[in-house]
Formats: sequence, C-alpha cells, structure tokens
Amino acid sequence: MTGTQQAPHSTSRFFVAGTGTRSRRPIDVALAVVGLLVALGCARAASHRGVLDRAVRGVADYLPRWATTLFDAAYAVGAVYALCVLIAVVFTAPRRGRLPVAVLLAVGAAIGGAVIASYAAGAGLPEIDPGRVESGSAHGFPTLRVAVVTAVLLVLRPFVVGTLRRFHVAVVSVQCLAAWAIGIAGPTDVLGALAIGIAAAGVTLVVLGSPAGHPDVAQVADSLARMGVRVDGLRLADRQPWGARILYADSEQGEPLLIKVYGRDATDARLAARWWRTLIYRDQTSPGATRLQLVEHEALVTILAERAGVAVDHVIAAAESSGDAVLVLGAPGDPLVNSPDLDDDVLRMVWVSVGDLHDAGLTHGELTLEHIASNGVGPVFSEFGDGLVAATEAQRAQDVAVLLASQGLAVGPDRAVDAALDGLDADRVVAAQPYLQRAALPRSLRGIKETKALVESLRTTIAERTGTEPPPPAEIVRVRPRDLLQTGFILFAAYILLSTLLDLDWATVWSTWSGAAWAWVAIGFAICQLTSVADAGTAISTVKTRLPLVPLVHLQYAVKTVGLAISATLGRVALYTTFFRRYGESPAVAVTATGLDSFAASVANVLVVLVAVLLAQSLPEGMELSGPGNLDRILVLFVVVLVLSAIAFALVPKLRRQVVTMVRSLGHSLQVVTQSPTRALGLFGTNLLSLMITALCLESLVEGLHPSITYGSALFVAAAASLFASLVPVPGNVGVGEAAIAAGLVAVGVPSGPAFAIAVSQRMCTTYLPSLFGIFSLRWLRKEDLID
Repeated sequence: MTGTQQAPHSTSRFFVAGTGTRSRRPIDVALAVVGLLVALGCARAASHRGVLDRAVRGVADYLPRWATTLFDAAYAVGAVYALCVLIAVVFTAPRRGRLPVAVLLAVGAAIGGAVIASYAAGAGLPEIDPGRVESGSAHGFPTLRVAVVTAVLLVLRPFVVGTLRRFHVAVVSVQCLAAWAIGIAGPTDVLGALAIGIAAAGVTLVVLGSPAGHPDVAQVADSLARMGVRVDGLRLADRQPWGARILYADSEQGEPLLIKVYGRDATDARLAARWWRTLIYRDQTSPGATRLQLVEHEALVTILAERAGVAVDHVIAAAESSGDAVLVLGAPGDPLVNSPDLDDDVLRMVWVSVGDLHDAGLTHGELTLEHIASNGVGPVFSEFGDGLVAATEAQRAQDVAVLLASQGLAVGPDRAVDAALDGLDADRVVAAQPYLQRAALPRSLRGIKETKALVESLRTTIAERTGTEPPPPAEIVRVRPRDLLQTGFILFAAYILLSTLLDLDWATVWSTWSGAAWAWVAIGFAICQLTSVADAGTAISTVKTRLPLVPLVHLQYAVKTVGLAISATLGRVALYTTFFRRYGESPAVAVTATGLDSFAASVANVLVVLVAVLLAQSLPEGMELSGPGNLDRILVLFVVVLVLSAIAFALVPKLRRQVVTMVRSLGHSLQVVTQSPTRALGLFGTNLLSLMITALCLESLVEGLHPSITYGSALFVAAAASLFASLVPVPGNVGVGEAAIAAGLVAVGVPSGPAFAIAVSQRMCTTYLPSLFGIFSLRWLRKEDLID
C-alpha cells in the first residue's frame, strides 16, 4: 500500500482547480431559499423592534474600552479583507473564469436585497455606514456592510480550498458579533443582513453555477498515474452510491481493481447520507470526516481486519491527488447473497471470521451477505467504510444481529442460528438478541417485508438453542375510552374554573377569535411542531447510545397523546422504556432520561424567568415590560406555591420519601451528562431551543389575535407558564397550562379576554392538536416494531 500523500497539482494554495463541468448544487438552492425567508421575517420584525434590539445601546455603552476597540478593529478588518478579496478576484479575471462575475453579481444582489428589505420594513434607503450606537435608527436595517461582506465571502465557497472556506465563515461570524457589540446594529439588523448575504451568494451560484466537485474518468486516470498505479480499462460502475465515485479497472497483471474516489461533491453527498443514516437508522458511525479521512479510515479498518486473520479485499493504494481522495482495492468477487446454495460449512466459516474480527476490537458496520464474497477457500469481507476500530460490546452485538438477519433471510432462522452457535461463542449470539429488531438493522434489510417475522423467529430460536429467555416486552399504558372521557371532564372543569378566576368576558374572547389573522395562527402552529424535533434532540443527549431522530420525533407526539390520559412523566417513562429496550438499554435508562429532561427544562425555565425579571428591572424608563403590578403578583404567586410545596414536603412523609427518591435518582442521572460536556450542552441547549420555539409560536399567536408584546415578553411568559404548570401534577397540564399562560399574558399587558383566547390557541398548537397526530405516531411506532 502506498502511504497517504498529497500529490502536486495545478491549483493554487487558495483556489481549487476548476475541473469538470459546472454544476448547480442543491445546497445553493437551499441557502437561497432559507436566506430569503429569514430576510423577509427580519424585515417584518424590524418594523416593531423588541427589547433586545432596543437594549443594544446599553450593551455598547457598558462594554469596557478595550473590548470596544477590539470589536471596532475586527469590524473594520473584516470589511477590508472582503474588499481585498474582491479586488484580487477582479484583477485576476483571466485566470478565474466566471468567478469575478459571480463575486460582482453577489455584491449587487446583496446591495439590492438590502435596499428592498429596508423599504419593506418602511425605512427607505439603508444607511451605508451607520455610526456606533445607531441601532435605534429605522434606516439601520439591514446592516449593509454585513450583507455585502457575507455575500462576497460565501459566494467564493465552491471556488476556494476548505481551510479558506472555514476562515471566511469565521470572518462573517465576527462581523455579525462586532456589529451588535459596538452598537452599530441590533440583532434584527444583523440577522437580516446575514440572511440577505447568504441569499445573494446562493442565488448567484444557482444562476452562474460553480465548478463541479466530482472527477470524470480522465481525471481519475490522471490521479492514479500520479499515485503510481497503472491500470487498464478504467470505467465507471453502473451504480454510483452516495458518498463516492466508484470505478472498475484491471491492474497491469490483469487483476480486477475497485477504485473509490471522494471528490468535493461526492464528499458532501457522503456526509449527508451518513447524517441521514445516523438519524434514521441508528448508524454507529461519525459523519464529520473529511474526504481524505474517509479513505484513510476504510483503508485502516481493512488492513487491521486483514492482520486479525480475516480475508479481505487487499488495499492497493490510498492517497490524495489533485484534491480528490482515492482508494484502490482488489475488486471483490460475487457476493454470497447471490449464491444459489449456501452450505453450512460456508456459513460457519463466515462466523469464525466474524469472531476473529470482533476479537481484534473491530466491527464491519453493515455486515450483510452483500459485503461477503467467496474466493473458493473461504469468505472474503469488503466495504469497511462504516467499520470501527475500537468497537463497544453493543456495537459488536449489533454486527452479529445484522449478519443473523441477513443469513436468516437467505437460509432460514434455524440454519442461521445453528451456524452462528457453531462458529461463534454462544454468549455473543445471546448478546445480540436486543438488537434483533427492525429498527437496529440497515436499510437493505429493513425494506424486506419478511424481516419483522424473521427477527422474532431468530429470537425464539436463539432462546430455544441456548436455554435463555428472550428480552421481555416492556408494558405500555395505552389510551382507553374512559381515559379520554376523564380528560373531557377535566377540560370542562378547568374552563369553568378559569372563567371564574379570570372574570372572563366570553364575548371578548369570541370577538378575539372571530377577528383573528388566521395566517399568523397557522404560522404559529407550524412553528410549534419544531419543538418535537428539539425534544427528540434532548432524548438523544440523555443516553450514550446513538438513537435515530425521526422515530424519536414520533415518540414525542406519542408522549403528548398518552400524557392527556395519564401524567406526562409516567407516559414518557413507559414509552421511553419500551423504545430504549429496542436499542439494548435497560428500563432504568428511560427513568434517567425522563429525569434529566425534566431537570434541564426546569433549569432553562428558571434562567429565562430570572433574566427577564432582571432585564425588566434594569431597562431605562419607557422600555420596561408592561404591567409591572401584574408581574409582581405573579412572582408573589410563585413564592406562595414554593412555600406551600415546602410545607407539604415537611408534613407528608410519603411525599417526602418520593421527593428524596426523585432527588437521588436525579443525582445519579446527572452523571450521564457530567461525563460528557458535549452531551450536557446538547441537553440544556435543546431544552432552551424548545422553549424559544414555543415562545416564537406564542408571539405568532399574539400577532394574529391581539398584537401587543415582543418576543422577549413571549419568552418570559412561555418559561414562567411552563415552570408554574410543572408544579401541578395534572394529566397534560389540562387547565393549569391555560391558566398559567393567560396569567402571564395579563402580567405583560394583554387584556384578560384576548389573553385567554391566546392561551387556549397556544395549548391547541402545543398539546391538543399534536395529540391527534400522536395517535398516528403510536401506530407507526408499533408498525415499525419500535414500541409494544
């Protein structure tokens, strides 16, 4: 094998070689669309600025002098750098092809977009160079310099090397932070400018195209020649998977070769595919590798497997040439999956090789018969791109489960289990039982309709052959008719109580709904559904095992449905228990995950409430939150609830024991996140993100029903209501949630009638309507065999 090397090529150290035809990438279309949508939203928000935008003056004034000087310098240097890049590209136009035109077009699009956005916000022409602490000016939206710098540096993305691309992202980030920190622009101005710059770059690349990032056959031949690999008959494979360009050839000795080439576009597709597999199919691989690292990783795992005594495709060469990462392997033979007759000796020899592979601490990643061939002497393993060199017991057990399922489909469960027990240690076969679930198998096996029945047969056969019991299914509390009837009575009683306590004028409530701008209500409902994605991210952060995202999103909807009939906490524990069991986790992990989720949510709510109260007290006159008297009463109510809870804790022994047990369990649960700062950041970050999305939904509903509050006020109301509702153990927080939201809205200046209408609408968006979808989610999860 030749060592990994960087071959010389014609490109400069800054610009990639403009090889291949020009292409229009989906990512550029996505950037253009997202940028335009965000810019439109910011233009709408710029017409009525919130607390954060107005408070920028105070932030700039309170910064120490050295910090202001530093941010001033960064803001100036970023603009000067972008100008120098623009001049350099334009004056070297003969060597840059369409790049100078692309940069100039991006600048024009950014300026034009900024002017259009400024007029859309009702401000006229934007200021070209606003002074410090000028965000209060209507003409400060959007920040023109940030928009132009962003457009210039991001339109260069497909033309420059990876290091320079990352540097440009850093320059843009510093420009945005500096503009806000020194008071030139508020958050709305900066975000709008950033979106306009991104949209300008995306539209330019879509219109003009950019250098294709995948090599053709001639370029691959040139790369192989630079690596010293002589081949004949180089040709593209009929099927081109995501993540690599596959070619076949013959060596000088006539041996068949397989060539994998990771170009720029191929690497992007590979990373996207690996992310998708991680989210959907519980892939155990990391998606963050560069193209050269992908080649190095597959070569390393293949060589280590060969050293462990496993027959594999020989690694001929691995190198980086002309900007592309290339891996040359001996071409595999016909896979066993195509063999019409697999005898027991072949199956046993496959398991012996698997044992050697696992004894060396390695896994394959997708160990199906499609990736195992025969050379006439024994099995030959290939495609180690998803393999691991330091695999855990769980990852090795999943390898066994995948191969059991693949062999079971080919020869039946009895022969597959007998061959595994004959060629592999029985304990390893038993350990694979928790992973004999469709959710733990790769897509190539999940898509076969016989798989669900097969995995049940495999578990039963293993239990019979080894004398062990298969993992028992976890119980789940299902929604019964009487539970729905009970929920109806709770709703009726809650609304009678609310109308009494808030002295509601129902005519005002109905008037608020009848005069609503329903487009804003629909937007709020759509935004609110993103909380399920954030909550699924929280669940991923609470356990060490990699979990798929889409099934977890369905699980969040299912929790909402079950939570209407019983306590949301109990429903979450029940569903998490049966779901996590599918991935080899014990029931205690579900309790731990639920406790961590509740704790992180409470911490996020408390922090937001405290920051809001402190901000309300420190803002200058005329900028404080509405209704300070109501706010004081809400705070007093919080104190009363806490005091009553403390008295109940002291006087009721059973409650005290439950609280002590819960605190101890929480302390044990926190060890999961304290061992990993990344997991802790994900846990608290996703909870805060869920709260921010809920607040954005609330602000949209307020905008549609009774425009009167800013996003900062909505965030305070959402956090305070969630914190208050968590203290009252009512199924689904029925009635309590509405009361808490309505009281919070009244505290920030919304009249009681519209406040109640908004509160009910918010609960419809966050709880009741999603619970209807949760019924279908429960069915989908059971159909996919993810819960019982």
